[in-house]
Amino acid sequence: MDNKKDFESPRPRKKVSKQTMRIRRLVALCIIAVLVLILVILCAKACSLQSGKGGKNSATTTTTEITTTTEITTTVVTTTAPPTDPVNTSDFELDKYSFNLEVGQTEMPWVQAYPAGSGEWNEQWSSTDKNIATVDEYGNITAVANGTCFIILRDAGDPTQEVQIKVVVGGGESADNGILTTAVTADPLTTTTTEPQSANVAGAPAPSKINVPNAHYEGDTLIVNKTYGLPETFDPNGLDPTCEEWFYKLVNGAAADGINIYLSSGYRSYGYQSQIYNNYVEQVGVETADTFSARPGNSEHQTGLAIDVNVIDDSFAGTPEAIWLAEHCTEYGFIIRYPQGKQAITGYKYEPWHIRYVGSAVANQIKAMGTDTTLEELYGITSQYAN
Repeated sequence: MDNKKDFESPRPRKKVSKQTMRIRRLVALCIIAVLVLILVILCAKACSLQSGKGGKNSATTTTTEITTTTEITTTVVTTTAPPTDPVNTSDFELDKYSFNLEVGQTEMPWVQAYPAGSGEWNEQWSSTDKNIATVDEYGNITAVANGTCFIILRDAGDPTQEVQIKVVVGGGESADNGILTTAVTADPLTTTTTEPQSANVAGAPAPSKINVPNAHYEGDTLIVNKTYGLPETFDPNGLDPTCEEWFYKLVNGAAADGINIYLSSGYRSYGYQSQIYNNYVEQVGVETADTFSARPGNSEHQTGLAIDVNVIDDSFAGTPEAIWLAEHCTEYGFIIRYPQGKQAITGYKYEPWHIRYVGSAVANQIKAMGTDTTLEELYGITSQYAN
């Protein structure tokens, strides 16, 4: 048991120098550092994938964490970028599918046909980029900043019915300081004059007369109300040019006073008015519908001489815009067609948003009699349906 050979190693143990020991420690530290780095990269990728869940898949990359962040940014831009051309895969038909606007300008596409069984009441409007252009519930598009976006019109009853309107906003900034200094509502018929309101008085001519058998005129004024109507065949296909010209002069005059007036509803065809009226009849009945909606053929909108501005409901009454309109519309040849308290005369409830172009001569006659005077009172005529 005490034999020395029992405790001897099979081979002699080699001594390790201090230098070798340092090298081994350095190698071990390097291996640990690499493992830690790999762990950090794996954690970073896991977090990146988690935060991007639900979006589009990014392309595979083996670059650094900075490259991964760049990929995420690129994905967002690709997702929000609008298509290059308008797309209409629906039964909607519009008069225009694209607009070139200046910052501050407001325009509205006219819906000329709807999907079967639908109408104005089913319109749903949205913008792909509200920083470039906004749109309200009636389809009024307002340019906000330079750029390109799309306005989308959908049918609330069938969201698959969708049409796109391309909006290119390309100006509105002043050359000297890059800041919009004046309210712009550009239009081919707009003027840029900033002369006083009084300079426009007596300047608006009477609208052109239409050549339609049985159309009722009082002097130069075409009368369309519950007593006097227009045939289904009469279709000016848009606003009267003189009415449109002076409306945009009114818009510019309002802008000079810090008031935003915009067109919400202008010309309506006989067929379109029929859809609107029949829908209201289904909702509230004939008697109530007749107090705020004209029957087809008896709507002033068919003349191309009537315009509904801004918000088409009772909330418009008493606003700065409504007050300005009532005080100044005469200067541009317009009147408030259905004044407050005159429902028994006009047949319609108070509509502060509904203006009618008659020219300065007639507008000033009404102003002299009192701004709440109606065409029926001016000419001594009635406004009543035969049945």
